[in-house]
Amino acid sequence: MSTIKYLFLICICLLFLVAAGCGSNQTTGSKKTVQVYTTLDKGFVEALCEKYTDSLPKDNKIAFVVLNKDSEWHQADCIISEATLLQQKTAGGSLQIIKAEFADLLPEELKGTEEKWITLFYDPAVLLVNQAYSRKVGQQRLLHWSDLPKQTDAKIVMENLSDNESTIMFLAAMSSRMGQNEFLTFFKQIRPMIKQYAKFPITPVRMAATGDADIAVTRRSHVFRYLQNDFPAYILIPDEGTPVNLYGIGLLQNSKMQKEVVAFVNWLLKSSEARTVLMTTRSGYLPVLPKGEKGQAVNMDTLWTNTFYKNNQALEKLTGDWLREIRLTDAGEDVK
Repeated sequence: MSTIKYLFLICICLLFLVAAGCGSNQTTGSKKTVQVYTTLDKGFVEALCEKYTDSLPKDNKIAFVVLNKDSEWHQADCIISEATLLQQKTAGGSLQIIKAEFADLLPEELKGTEEKWITLFYDPAVLLVNQAYSRKVGQQRLLHWSDLPKQTDAKIVMENLSDNESTIMFLAAMSSRMGQNEFLTFFKQIRPMIKQYAKFPITPVRMAATGDADIAVTRRSHVFRYLQNDFPAYILIPDEGTPVNLYGIGLLQNSKMQKEVVAFVNWLLKSSEARTVLMTTRSGYLPVLPKGEKGQAVNMDTLWTNTFYKNNQALEKLTGDWLREIRLTDAGEDVK
């Protein structure tokens, strides 16, 4: 074979390989990709996305990329986060209306302005009660928030309620439901039993489990991952309701994946598989449609949210009142 023919064959082979490679890239590139920005645990959101993609037909797969750096949110198609951030993005004009079929099953309190974000799940405040203490006083004597002041011999522990957005929202939600005067009176009544204010969320959980505290005021998400059959404390959600953190999804204005995001939203709301992920990841979150498409939304009377303190100035005043009248009094001690 002549040198010219040999070089010609090499060129043909190289062209074939390049063409095959380009074809492969086009196939990969043709798969639709939805970028999700989240402030929640990245592994939890990835588990939701993976379960959703598993449910799709093979010829209609969607790739998800989960972003969790503050600077990445503007690259995303949608945001999964706490309601406060979604409200901020709505006010800033960053979100568009979500026309999701199953969002119609939700009350207006679980949807943002013009339905520019939709609540998916919530995290309730709970009482974590030590089993030994419960046996001593009887479970029936501790079912409501109003039962706490009656536990005069109890050792109560909670996070410092002015430390972060989650705890401040606890203050705002409880005060919104009770009324601020009644709310402050309630904390004055239980203040002598509050032995410690914790800096870290795990501290009240650990203390209730070890018996260093009888009752911890905490979040379901903080304790749920530790629950086992032999766990020495149990979760109580007061019958009348409890302060909750809402978590939802918003669709970015510039997204070209509106149809795909809306389908994802519908699945998150209706699918039993989505609810299973909440359990298997031990997130502690509860769905706003407990039975998906087959049932009604959660009872809003039991979900206490911030309905009164509408701006930072109002929240700062509430926090200041709590610090001055409750937190900075002489009773109790702090966790360092």
